[in-house]
Amino acid sequence: MNRRIIERVAVDATEITWAPVEERGAVASPAAAQRALLMDLSVTGAGLVGPAEPGVGVGDWVIVGFNNARAVVDVRRVIPTDDADQRFYWVEFVSMERAFERAVQELIGRRKALFPI
Repeated sequence: MNRRIIERVAVDATEITWAPVEERGAVASPAAAQRALLMDLSVTGAGLVGPAEPGVGVGDWVIVGFNNARAVVDVRRVIPTDDADQRFYWVEFVSMERAFERAVQELIGRRKALFPI
C-alpha cells in the first residue's frame, strides 16, 4: 500500500510529550520529556510542533506520548517556524503502544465525525 495516500486530519492542538532517543533501543527517561503540540494525524504518522532540538533531524527517532501512552516516531521532515525555539516535524510511527493506537483512532474518528467528507 502507498503510505502517502493515507489521509491526514487536522486536530485541535493537543499537548504531547516529546523525548529524543539518544540511541536506538534506549528508553528516554520521563525527566527528559519536553512538551510539543500535535497538529495533524493519520494512522501512519503526524505533524507536530516541537522544540528546536539541534540533535533531532530527518531519520532520528523520538518518543512521543499522550493519554498515558507512547509511540516511537521517525522524523521524516523538519520545517522552521517563525519561533526560533520551535520546529514543525512530520513524523512517521515506528511503533505504538496499544493505548496510543486506540487514542489515534479515536482522535481521527472524532474529527471525521465532525467534518464528514
